[in-house]
Amino acid sequence: MSKLYSYYLKLKEKESDVLYLFKSGIFYIFLDNDALLVNEKIGLRLSNLNQNVLKLVFPKTV
Repeated sequence: MSKLYSYYLKLKEKESDVLYLFKSGIFYIFLDNDALLVNEKIGLRLSNLNQNVLKLVFPKTV
């Protein structure tokens, strides 16, 4: 499990109704269920963080 995903899970335990957006270099990342929700609303492409976790990544400048 990635460090980012572990951190995401800790945050979701505390506040599950919040969408968490992470910055990594020049990209922004939504993970797991947050990625699915954002995908449903704005249609950005989903990819895999690993076999079990989805991510939605977009650059700082779109």
